[in-house]
Amino acid sequence: MEWFAVLTPWHWLTATVILIVIEMMVGGSFFLLWVGFAAAVTALIQWAFGISWQVQIVVFFLLSIAAIIAWHFFKKNNPDIDPIPNLNKRGHQHIGKTFNLSRAIVNGVGKINVNDTTWKVEGEEDLPVGTKIKVVGIKSTILKVEKV
Repeated sequence: MEWFAVLTPWHWLTATVILIVIEMMVGGSFFLLWVGFAAAVTALIQWAFGISWQVQIVVFFLLSIAAIIAWHFFKKNNPDIDPIPNLNKRGHQHIGKTFNLSRAIVNGVGKINVNDTTWKVEGEEDLPVGTKIKVVGIKSTILKVEKV
């Protein structure tokens, strides 16, 4: 109890740094980040008003709860949007694009060149080399195509 009686803003700022460093090491949730900000605001209030240790603990607790609830509602109303949803799904990146056949579709199977990669394609009808086709789907590593 004696330690609590001498809580200074430096104690709260130290707690802020420790909480934020732990958050950076764990990452992802931002839970401790907001608790760290609550500790920083508690330090500011203690420095400005010289409040007792009991009030400091209550202020820290209330600010922590308020920050966590605010973060929860913010994240609920603003979900993360993946800027590149097909990053590790290379074939899915080609759906909707048009290409020219590099090997004729014979018996439903042909090939196209995309940049430096050759992709196997399947189509409903046989088509000659150079025909413009559109990728409409993917099954495993085979692109499903149709004539444009």
